[in-house]
Amino acid sequence: MSFGFQVKNNTVVAAISGEVDMNIAGLWREALERQLDQSVARNLTFDFSRVSFIDSSGLGVVLGRYKRVISRGGRVRIIGANPQVYRILQMSGFGNLMDIEQAYAAGIAGGELR
Repeated sequence: MSFGFQVKNNTVVAAISGEVDMNIAGLWREALERQLDQSVARNLTFDFSRVSFIDSSGLGVVLGRYKRVISRGGRVRIIGANPQVYRILQMSGFGNLMDIEQAYAAGIAGGELR
């Protein structure tokens, strides 16, 4: 698992790889919060092109940041979701809240993941 952030065009791009589960959710949430605190960017894009699995704790991180960004008038989207992750997101109702794009967006975050 690794994650990293980049700011592009008024958007924080949050890239993460591996399994997004209870073992990483807390650390990832804290890092996302710090990034959002430090950035003047209004929008948030989750780059899931390297995510192999997401559980309810990972979904909770996404939902919490969604609420924060939307409350500031921003927009949230998810790009690069593989079919399994896409299905989980859709079944959880995330498709009703934000745009979710499947796997073709790989590499949009660019740079090294840390």
